[in-house]
Amino acid sequence: MLDHYHLLQTIYSIVKEDPQPEKYACRPRELILRQFQDWSFISQQLNLLETEELIITEQHDTLIIRITPLGMEMARGREVVDR
Repeated sequence: MLDHYHLLQTIYSIVKEDPQPEKYACRPRELILRQFQDWSFISQQLNLLETEELIITEQHDTLIIRITPLGMEMARGREVVDR
């Protein structure tokens, strides 16, 4: 699996149990703890996912990452494929 899709799967695993997963404000520390990769690498992968419209990022006090409906759909499909 391409690294940025692996990151999408990680974001999906964080938000999928939330009643409104597309509104869940995922924070960088949640990704760093699950990915075991340097933030600069994760940031590059986030940029790729945002370019593909699979996530949206917003800068508040900290960076907020939200999965889009398209991102949810793709992650669900990849979850089935990866099993």
